[in-house]
Amino acid sequence: MVIGVILYLIWTNLIVTAWSNATNLTDGLDGLAAGVSILVFGAYTFIAYFQRIQACTQLGANQANCYSTRDPLDLAIFCAALIGALAGFLWWNASPAQIFMGDTGSLALGGALGAIAVTTKHELVLGIVGGLFVVEALSVIIQVGSFKSRGKRVFRMAPLHHHFEMVGWNEVTVVIRFWIICGLFVAAGMGIFYGEWVAGQ
Repeated sequence: MVIGVILYLIWTNLIVTAWSNATNLTDGLDGLAAGVSILVFGAYTFIAYFQRIQACTQLGANQANCYSTRDPLDLAIFCAALIGALAGFLWWNASPAQIFMGDTGSLALGGALGAIAVTTKHELVLGIVGGLFVVEALSVIIQVGSFKSRGKRVFRMAPLHHHFEMVGWNEVTVVIRFWIICGLFVAAGMGIFYGEWVAGQ
């Protein structure tokens, strides 16, 4: 029992720390982190609400494949509220930005992502839905690892969005294309989430 609690706390801390840092690394261009976060929180709004309508406490629920998530409607409302806040922020953060998120905002967003993944019990789905965050973080890990071990850079600059800027892409072009890529990751993650549920029926 005690070992289980300790392992759970380690896992939770790892998830929250990893996503806080990944979100922080993504926040480097006007509107990038906010737009990507809106899409990812949108996916978790759906996941949490779906868990509510498929809750084990619902009358006639399939007990073999229902969700025992605590307060899923509250989690969906939390995600929806963050989407609203981010949309308002993005209005002023779109290029050329008049306000900035900074470390405080990006770390908090990443922490919220990690927390919502843990509370909905879909931490691994976040790795797909939030695939753009993963790619951005991996680009930094690869760049630092390559430079320290071989003395050579893989990318012109890390995180990855700066590499494309150095290649010659306009800032707005990078942001919009990364939003599109994030949308594809979200679609893939939601497909896997739903497919997993259907397979359990």
